[in-house]
Amino acid sequence: MTEHHPALRLSRAGAIRAGGTEAGYVIENVSFACERGTWTALTGPSAADRTGVLRCAAGLDRPTEGEVRLAEGLRLAHLGLLPAADRPAGAGTLAAALGLLPPEGAAALGDAMRRLDLWEERDTPVDDLTERGRRAAAVALAVADSPDVLIADGLTRGLPADSAAAVLDVLRDAVDRRGLCVLASAEDLASLERADAVVLLAAGRVVETRVMP
Repeated sequence: MTEHHPALRLSRAGAIRAGGTEAGYVIENVSFACERGTWTALTGPSAADRTGVLRCAAGLDRPTEGEVRLAEGLRLAHLGLLPAADRPAGAGTLAAALGLLPPEGAAALGDAMRRLDLWEERDTPVDDLTERGRRAAAVALAVADSPDVLIADGLTRGLPADSAAAVLDVLRDAVDRRGLCVLASAEDLASLERADAVVLLAAGRVVETRVMP
């Protein structure tokens, strides 16, 4: 029998807060798997530490217990997990990105730009776009770069409903058409509705994992 390997797996993963074990855990004993071509949503109260789980999954924080494993040969990207000050400046324009991508990537970026109302802004430096525009541009560029796994936090936070829906739809299409694996925090009901599976967190622990109908 062939062994099954999900795109991403967290196995009893834990991460300790700065200050050592006396300060407690950011996350503790977190286990779940994300399959290729599926969307897994993390939800829970504000103290659930969804961001802590996502940062460990993305390799930005090293787990102090357990392991995080990305299937061999897969490419991982992340969005929204670094503060704005840590993002590289001078991102250029979306038009420039179109010219640098191979045909398939350029087609994906162009489609995402139109759906996210970015086409008319293609010659505007990304750093000069509105917050909504920068968020949408980050999603469009990530999808065009064709990662196998995308880990995202705060995708729709602060966006108007129509912009949030467009961002979620672009990612959902990448899941369905290209087999992208998405692991993202769920900011609202619309995010949960796009998901194939939901992981409920509380105080840094998994309370329930549910496959959506």
